[in-house]
Amino acid sequence: MKSTPRIVVLDDNEVFASLVSATLEADYEVAVGHNGLEGIALCRETPTDAVITDIGMPDLDGIAMLREFGKDHYLARIPVLVVTATHFTRISREAVRRFPQVKRVLSKTTGMDVLAQELQTVLEETYGPKPPVQ
Repeated sequence: MKSTPRIVVLDDNEVFASLVSATLEADYEVAVGHNGLEGIALCRETPTDAVITDIGMPDLDGIAMLREFGKDHYLARIPVLVVTATHFTRISREAVRRFPQVKRVLSKTTGMDVLAQELQTVLEETYGPKPPVQ
């Protein structure tokens, strides 16, 4: 992981995507897309350290995107946090958790501070602790 981790945020709700981006941009390089196709392209064009994604998106939804990630050696190693609407059922949560790259499933009603902390925890679990600032 480079000194400033790159995070791809995917959500068809532009307001929510902007909110997540604004929350993270002080500590991370953030790229925003609005569907799974854009997510795959963003992850392939520049090394990516984590993805935060919605499930219900146009063109290629989050589940289909996760399937595509699983078929690609590079994409399959990227940890994913799923952040989705409160109507996300327990059955859907269990379906998403079948994908090994999914490290967290959170509700969109989760506070941005909690999302940022969960992201940091996932990055540390995946890549090791962040080195101290010299």
